[in-house]
Amino acid sequence: SFPVEKPFEALSEGEKAALLHRMDETARRYSPYVTQVQAGYHQLRRRVWVFNSEGLWTEDDRQILEFRIAVTARRNGVLQRIGSGVGGQMGLELLERDDPVALAHEVAESAVVMLDARPAPAGEMTVVITNGWGGVLFHEACGHAMEADFVTKGTSAYTGMVGEQVASPLITAVDDATLPGRRGSFRFDDEGTPAQRTVLIEEGVLREYMWDLTEARREGRTSTGNGRRQSFRHMPMPRMTNTFIAPGPHDPEEIIRSVRRGLFVKRLGGGQADIARGDFVFSVTEGYLIEDGRLTAPVRGATLVGNGPQVLRQIDMVGTDWALDRGMGMCGKGQVARVSVGQPTIRVPKLTVGGTDQAITGQMGV
Repeated sequence: SFPVEKPFEALSEGEKAALLHRMDETARRYSPYVTQVQAGYHQLRRRVWVFNSEGLWTEDDRQILEFRIAVTARRNGVLQRIGSGVGGQMGLELLERDDPVALAHEVAESAVVMLDARPAPAGEMTVVITNGWGGVLFHEACGHAMEADFVTKGTSAYTGMVGEQVASPLITAVDDATLPGRRGSFRFDDEGTPAQRTVLIEEGVLREYMWDLTEARREGRTSTGNGRRQSFRHMPMPRMTNTFIAPGPHDPEEIIRSVRRGLFVKRLGGGQADIARGDFVFSVTEGYLIEDGRLTAPVRGATLVGNGPQVLRQIDMVGTDWALDRGMGMCGKGQVARVSVGQPTIRVPKLTVGGTDQAITGQMGV
């Protein structure tokens, strides 16, 4: 397990409740347009034992802490709801890394700003996707297709492509369960295989898939430590851990300045992806127009529609501002697993945006 500097018991139940009340009050105090606040605290301690017929016997103690908040703002019949959270495999030292009260202010601000959002444009345009949680698009549209069970069944867009160029040379993608305190991290997976860092794509070339013991033995390979399961009631299967696009050479402000007209995606919402083909649809919960290299008006109702493998090939700018999400990722695949996603700011020169307004006039992109 990862060291816990400040145990859950360091704060009383009353003190934890008081912290949630401060989050609620901070969000409501931000604006009279804030009409509803939901704040939550979750702590979990899980003891994990793994032993098998080959003599393996190992155990782990995993502690998970989460703060969540959702803020609803309403004005003149327009309603906007923004949610976020912070968390990780750690104790109350999380409060020193991420202040949940400051998070409440930030989320309230976003919800109120989005009340002024104009209908999103529709059409093909340059899209800049923020760092951190923006990596959920790679996770859904590409990452699942690199999990070995889909690969061996031939239902993955990446089956049989190891050694081939599958992305822009700017793209290196990694799955790393060894990162201390992160949501998808562990000392060993749920089959007892030690955690490791697996380079999936290196400078655009597909290098490896994510393997559990079953799929690895079937194919004469070695497990990459990605055998995970929701609980002892579920069978292990290949799953991502902390999966991200590595940093690149571009200043994130330079990326924005490079776009004449396009869309900046600050928060992604829910999405769907076809693992076999890589097609995806994602909602944008907070987005802004880019006009003449500057962020201007907020927009609502935007969706990103595209193909994951094609987008990876198109990415032409990758920022230096790498970050993981704040620690709230939960991935479903017949069973659920805690994960982290991440990336720097990236630019996709041509991506279809579904919106509620007619297409922006003029040339999109550079």
